[in-house]
Amino acid sequence: MNASVLVTGSNGFVGSHIVDALLREGYHVRAAVRATSDLTWLERKPVEKIIAPLDDAKALRKAADGVDAVIHNAGVVSQPHRSLYYLHNTEGTKTLFNAVADAAPNLSRFVFISSQAAGGPTTAGRPRREDDFAVPLTDYGRSKLLAEEWLLRKRSRLPVTIIRPPSVYGPRDRAFLPLFKMIEKGWSPRLGRSSELNLIHVQDLARQVLVQMTHPAAVGELFHAAPFAPVTHEQLGDVIAHVLGVRAKNLPVPTALFRNGYPLVYPLLNTIGQAPFRPDKLPDVLSPRWTVSGDKAAERLGFEGKLPLRAGIGQTVEWYRWKRWLTTRRDRMKRGGNGGVQMRQTAGGPRQYDPSCDLCGLVFDEEVKTHKHYEDDQIMIVDCLICQVPMAVLKEHRAAFTEDEKSRLEKTFFDLFGEDGCPDWEQRRIPEHAHVHFRQCGMHAPWQRRPEG
Repeated sequence: MNASVLVTGSNGFVGSHIVDALLREGYHVRAAVRATSDLTWLERKPVEKIIAPLDDAKALRKAADGVDAVIHNAGVVSQPHRSLYYLHNTEGTKTLFNAVADAAPNLSRFVFISSQAAGGPTTAGRPRREDDFAVPLTDYGRSKLLAEEWLLRKRSRLPVTIIRPPSVYGPRDRAFLPLFKMIEKGWSPRLGRSSELNLIHVQDLARQVLVQMTHPAAVGELFHAAPFAPVTHEQLGDVIAHVLGVRAKNLPVPTALFRNGYPLVYPLLNTIGQAPFRPDKLPDVLSPRWTVSGDKAAERLGFEGKLPLRAGIGQTVEWYRWKRWLTTRRDRMKRGGNGGVQMRQTAGGPRQYDPSCDLCGLVFDEEVKTHKHYEDDQIMIVDCLICQVPMAVLKEHRAAFTEDEKSRLEKTFFDLFGEDGCPDWEQRRIPEHAHVHFRQCGMHAPWQRRPEG
């Protein structure tokens, strides 16, 4: 029987990606949700859903009964009253832990997903380390820190491990969407003086959560989730603009204006849409550096990220496009009727090319955002930005591979990646340009298949 894992906050942005990672590894997932939870990201997934809010000890004991591990991801990041942060993030964690200790005393791991806000911003002139003195600036950060400290005092009862993610982005996220939209419209905001931050793609975060759930060196320890170096806000904006295919002008926003003006416009922003954060988060937002070191996870757990900034932003933009939340230069070309097949001179001779085609961009415009596995005169094999599996793209804009090309591709896949996979000739999101994914054999579950449209 597969190991069973209870995940709190399983229906949200981060939680749903943790569920996906667990399912890919063959775990049985028990999803603790509230009666009012939006279950969109859990639809069609083989998870056991159970109503178990963090203030209901009886329901939590039932949810934890018989599970092998617990990943506690639930919490609140935005509340109208400061006491609610402590009620949910601190007291809710205590209630869950005690319920789990009663119902599953032989638990293999209790993973608590905290936040970089619990440690506070950079203060020592270098990225913050796990053993640095914590200086949280907000009630959100302080409520997470109190939960961490309480859990570490109780680690003799259950094998606890704590993970502090920095800013998390990726598919399903709405927090970063306003920034992408502003840059899409040609404006890249710059708040105050130059600042730095760490970012982690949500799929890399889910991978580290699973490592901490199983690695013996993770027990009783706290780890940052920061597999890549910090970036400046300017670098982040430039990468987003590059992926969107726009030229964005810098939009300076004086710190004093933002500090004093944001609380005034916050009600209006909430009226016309969703404001990016509540005014009580201003101390965090206005701190110039939020940098942490991921060395401890790399050295003790052997953890490495798979999605550096350009690859992660590229994948996120692709997902936003499928949701029709963003458009790129190629989208605008197609809508304006400016695409069409033409000839382009390459090192291999003239080839068919469509400037509005994403796959032509991958081949001809050097938009390879992930590790390149293979390339010759006819094909290129890269990691698919969405599926994270090898994808072969024809170096010419035509709709289908010839039978000879299919045979050669199959042999190339087997030579490069072994014979445990199969070319997926049927699933193609862009029918006008020949490409193929190399997947594990057998039908893929709906949440693992590449979205259509």
